[in-house]
Amino acid sequence: MTRPPDLLRASSSGRNAARAPAPLGRQRGLSLIELMIALVIGLIFSLAVLLVQASLTRQNVQMSDVTLRDNQARAALDLVTRDLSNAGFMLGGVQSRCSITLAYNSSLTATPFFAQYPVSAASQPLALPTSTTPLPANTPDPSAYGNAKNQFTDMLFFTGTDTALQVPTNGNPATYVVQNSTTQAAAGGGAINSSTLPLGSTAGISPGDAALLRMPLNGKLVCFRTPISNVGPSTSPSSTYVDSKSTNLFPSTGYSAFNGQLQNAGILPAGTSLSNANFIQARLTDLGSSSATTQRTIAYYIGKYADASGGSYPVLVRAILNSQTDALISANPVAAGVVSLQALFGVDETNSGGVTNYLTWPDVVSGNYTNAVRSVLFALVTKTLHSDPKYNAPSKIAIPSPAGASNDTFTSYTVPTTYAQDRFSVIESEIAVRNQLWPH
Repeated sequence: MTRPPDLLRASSSGRNAARAPAPLGRQRGLSLIELMIALVIGLIFSLAVLLVQASLTRQNVQMSDVTLRDNQARAALDLVTRDLSNAGFMLGGVQSRCSITLAYNSSLTATPFFAQYPVSAASQPLALPTSTTPLPANTPDPSAYGNAKNQFTDMLFFTGTDTALQVPTNGNPATYVVQNSTTQAAAGGGAINSSTLPLGSTAGISPGDAALLRMPLNGKLVCFRTPISNVGPSTSPSSTYVDSKSTNLFPSTGYSAFNGQLQNAGILPAGTSLSNANFIQARLTDLGSSSATTQRTIAYYIGKYADASGGSYPVLVRAILNSQTDALISANPVAAGVVSLQALFGVDETNSGGVTNYLTWPDVVSGNYTNAVRSVLFALVTKTLHSDPKYNAPSKIAIPSPAGASNDTFTSYTVPTTYAQDRFSVIESEIAVRNQLWPH
């Protein structure tokens, strides 16, 4: 049976329609130029993100650096405050406080004679007053930092004890009276020209002990750091004596060698000198073994600390010395980035009960106000350890000074070219000298 032509055509048309591919939409990819433009745009965007991130990271590092420097400086202020509160503590035991303590050390060739005050300062650069030379490895040297032209940096010294006055272990009295036979004490002409002190008793005193000789002189109590090198019977009517010779901690010419220092301190008038009569009834206090003394001198100064890359950066250093032997006990950095340390001393010139003037330490000494120091006003100038290429520091960093026509002032810090792109900050603090205000 044959199909009708229409059905055949329909069937054939259906098969052909099933085999025919469906029409496709127009398709095209990115050309090479378009791809390169897209890559360049992406690269520029990525680079911009990296630059912003680098800038933010650099700003964050700089802000962290500034914050860290400030935090370390404030922590250093707390440490200085604690040390200053101990200045003069128990230096006189339960007796009257010394107006000045004169000391000597032949190991210090530049200044073998010096004075120990509860608080004092000296201009840096200055060698650390210690017989330990050279300084231990990695200890910043104060004589290697600063100069008189642009640094104007001080070294601060606080002398006191870290515990109550020690008493010899045998329990004997620690204070002895110099006898009237001073003029006959030794063939060398007595204490003034030898160093021999006749005592009524030397019980409890041993060679190697540290001692403090207290002498009233022109209305002030002058003290001498007196190392004990020998104890023995005397050829004078006094039965015993102590001697300070044969040690680098006392002049070989005896107490007369201190005349110049007493005149410089305003205690002896110019042209006058000590005499043997000044020693009669003076008190000698035995402080026990000099190596085990509790008397400490804390020195703050600025040194250069070496870093791992072979460079260096300034740091504030806290050194501890034995006040009886000048031996260095320790020296540790306490704040990085400190470039200047300056101090003014608040003095009570008229005994009014308050600070009447602020003076540098040389002016305190020349004005004979060492016993009238009531406070210490000090300033720290710090810098960042990371420079900012987009920042230009001022040529000088001003340090606010106390108001008053007669006051001394802080000296502006001159920024060296190597620090021209560092940021600076100034922190000031004034602290009362407790043991000067309330002498025991």
